[in-house]
Amino acid sequence: MDWIGKIFRFIFKTFLLPALIIFAVGAGAVCAFLVFQNMFDVSDTIVPSVIGDELNIAQGKLYDAGLKIYVSGEEFNERISQNKIITQDPAGGAKVKKNREIYVVVSKENKVIALNIPDLRNKELEEATALIEEYGLILGRVTYTYHFSVPENMVIAQTPEPGNINSSSKEVHILVSKGPY
Repeated sequence: MDWIGKIFRFIFKTFLLPALIIFAVGAGAVCAFLVFQNMFDVSDTIVPSVIGDELNIAQGKLYDAGLKIYVSGEEFNERISQNKIITQDPAGGAKVKKNREIYVVVSKENKVIALNIPDLRNKELEEATALIEEYGLILGRVTYTYHFSVPENMVIAQTPEPGNINSSSKEVHILVSKGPY
């Protein structure tokens, strides 16, 4: 009878014990997969458009959609008042995974300053540039065009017009003659 016990132990150690261990590990893996399946499955959501919204309103909209907000910058914008969203990435209507960051740029307060703009018309380009610097302004775009009566290198027009103005920019753009056709 002792030999039957030896055979049973041999079969148990060789086949049944490894099979039992493989079964336990496999059953544990299946149970873990079923339990944690929803934890790793991130659903999609549609990005709401927040352009033009106040920062706190935009944050609420994105939070309600399961998204996060990240302010990637601030810019001056004449058309959009302070603390409102100028741009967003990804754009409104895009389909993304939940918990994603939406990058936004927020408008800064426009600093309107009183400026005295000199009359640059009918002045040579060098003289106009010197006047712009003398008044503490910045030379903006210089555009050249042919003009039938204004001599070469003379200022034809300017933006903004001469005089006292309130503006958020110190740039003065000028149109310079290339001479007659």
